[in-house]
Amino acid sequence: MKFSLIVLFGVAVAAALSSASKLQTNQEQTTDNQELTTKNQRTKHFRLDKNRVAIDGYDPISYFKTGGPKKGSASQAYDYDGVIYWFANADNLAEFKKNPAKYEPVWGGWCGHAMALRGEKVEINPECYKIVNGRNVLFFKTFYANALTNWEKEIKKTPENTLMAQGDDFWGKTLVK
Repeated sequence: MKFSLIVLFGVAVAAALSSASKLQTNQEQTTDNQELTTKNQRTKHFRLDKNRVAIDGYDPISYFKTGGPKKGSASQAYDYDGVIYWFANADNLAEFKKNPAKYEPVWGGWCGHAMALRGEKVEINPECYKIVNGRNVLFFKTFYANALTNWEKEIKKTPENTLMAQGDDFWGKTLVK
């Protein structure tokens, strides 16, 4: 009888440990899946080249410095949640790592005018930009058209903060598609 109780107790302990281990593994898998989903949504919707490099390899920190945008280097690359950014130097890379959200272009690097007004993903020229409330907004620009010029006309009718809020709203809806 004692032996049966000991065996029964041992089986119960083993089952409890196994269940706890499976629960922890499931929780870890759920966390991993959530991180993977976030990365997939970013890489699915951000404007990236075939190697997942953002802003055509321009250094995101350089937009906030005197002299404007500068090309980064693959030797100074950083993968932030699935999106790869290139930097012109180690100082800019270190600055980005401190606060990536501050330096990432808004709305996945798509044209700010198109996103704010229509919720559309439109190509950009990485040298056509405006810093709005500390955020980098990129714009479409060719020989025949300049979305930044259109943005400047639009803010005469619609406050810039309203355009930014509209863009944020459209971008939030885009990310869940």
